[in-house]
Amino acid sequence: MHTVLVVLHAASGTVGLLLALPVLLAPKRRGRHTLLGRVYAGAAVGLSLSAFGLFAYDPGRLWGLAVLGALTLGWLVGGLWFARRRPRGLGGRGWRIWHFNLMGSTVIAFVTGFAVQMTGGHLVAWLAPTVLGSLLIARTTAREIARAPRRVAVATTS
Repeated sequence: MHTVLVVLHAASGTVGLLLALPVLLAPKRRGRHTLLGRVYAGAAVGLSLSAFGLFAYDPGRLWGLAVLGALTLGWLVGGLWFARRRPRGLGGRGWRIWHFNLMGSTVIAFVTGFAVQMTGGHLVAWLAPTVLGSLLIARTTAREIARAPRRVAVATTS
């Protein structure tokens, strides 16, 4: 069973890493973005669930994997919720900001896992993807806010 989990984890991680950039760069509308996004989401679920299974085999050494898996799954569910529900209470396109931030966080998790694996768990591998990814997410968020229609406040005088 351990081998099956390792293969599932590696395959899910590979698919997620390969699809992250195409999903991010695809036009944000139905079609390519949503199709690739569904496959990406499936890879994130596979990655997270296999992380929990692998953690069960060696909890003392793989606790970070379980934490990353739980965070990834939470970010994924939140990102998909905002994309599907598009809550209006956030001001028109405000749901997109939450979607970008949460799904971008899943990409950071994929990259972090890959970097940690390739470096044998070096501290920089744990931190660099978060720092760089957060800067990119902040930039995208700022652009989305700039694109949002401006609301004009009308003051009434008595």
